[in-house]
Amino acid sequence: MNKKLKITLITVVILTLCTLAALLILKLSGSKLNKPESIVYDPIGDRFLISNVGSGSIVALDSKGKYMDYMPKALNSPKGMALRDDMLFVCEPNRIAAIDVSEAKIVSYYDIEGARALNDIALDEYGVIYATDTEMNCVWIYNPKDGSTEKVMSQLFNKPNGIYYDRPRWQMFVVNFAQRSPVMSLDVRDKTVNIFMDSVYSQLDGIAVDDLGRIFISSWAEQMIIEIPQEQNRFLVRKTGLKSPADLYYHLPTNELLVPLFNKNKIERIQLD
Repeated sequence: MNKKLKITLITVVILTLCTLAALLILKLSGSKLNKPESIVYDPIGDRFLISNVGSGSIVALDSKGKYMDYMPKALNSPKGMALRDDMLFVCEPNRIAAIDVSEAKIVSYYDIEGARALNDIALDEYGVIYATDTEMNCVWIYNPKDGSTEKVMSQLFNKPNGIYYDRPRWQMFVVNFAQRSPVMSLDVRDKTVNIFMDSVYSQLDGIAVDDLGRIFISSWAEQMIIEIPQEQNRFLVRKTGLKSPADLYYHLPTNELLVPLFNKNKIERIQLD
């Protein structure tokens, strides 16, 4: 065997082993994840539903930690999700898909005229939808009952990303995927936008609140989860070393945060005290 052929064979073997190792890693970590962005809990099916930006799918994660197909390749770059009763609302770039959860079937599309990059989504108690748009620097408000659309703009918006409804104070928390993003407050009554808390953290993605009123935020730049405690007078570092942490979901039954790691194809589960 000549030297050139020997080198070629060794290279092929190495590449094959690397491919097999990568496939094994994917299998062990949940190969159905492909740039996971958002996560919600379906209590009827006792499962988490996860949106995959990379594959246009939604996958399910059962109580035993097993990933299963739910809606494979049904959507166009699905991002933020919100679940109300048996209806799942999912952000696509310029529309919102309304999905019957039990049937795993899209029953309606809400087209948002002028939207370019819908990202995260939240609903108020009346079922009105609030969705951030990272390209248009705004929050869209859509009322499914009458089909009306409203666009809320503010100088404070700079690639608005995560959104969460703080019902006791009639406000939507919003964070920017930008440098030194504050936590903003959008009043659902008069649609004014103000700074809730300034921060030194950047590229904020997800935001969630637990049953104690603690606020949690994910940061791509700092690769961490940050906590605003009940006193709301400071920031605490909750978890570090998290690459590309996307939307956050607080699961009350187990008192934990679930964090999709967008570029790692993994769901991080953080137990809270």
